[in-house]
Amino acid sequence: MEDRGEVRGGRFADGFSGEQFALPEALGLMRQPDNTGNKPTFILISACDPLNLGGLITPGPKTPSLSSNRILLENGLPVARMIAEELQKFERISTRASREASRRFQMVRPWPHSSVMRRN
Repeated sequence: MEDRGEVRGGRFADGFSGEQFALPEALGLMRQPDNTGNKPTFILISACDPLNLGGLITPGPKTPSLSSNRILLENGLPVARMIAEELQKFERISTRASREASRRFQMVRPWPHSSVMRRN
């Protein structure tokens, strides 16, 4: 595909090993300056999401793909996760991301099981 000009090979993103590939039209987008004002973008995903790439191609531990597990991404990289109702913050987490993780992973729990009286 690279020989036919359909994709371009190179090293486009820091922090990843191996050859990387991109569509020719994507190269211009990657060269554009960041217009977000260095404001981080946070996304909370399920560990079942295909974006769960931690430990595979992004740094950090692998998170089991269970629907009850959640991962917080900061600018596309995992910074915290919730596994079995335990919040785990990764080493490289920023202060801002730590606050965001605490806020986003707040658990709302139902009242403990209580008996309900039935009327006949």
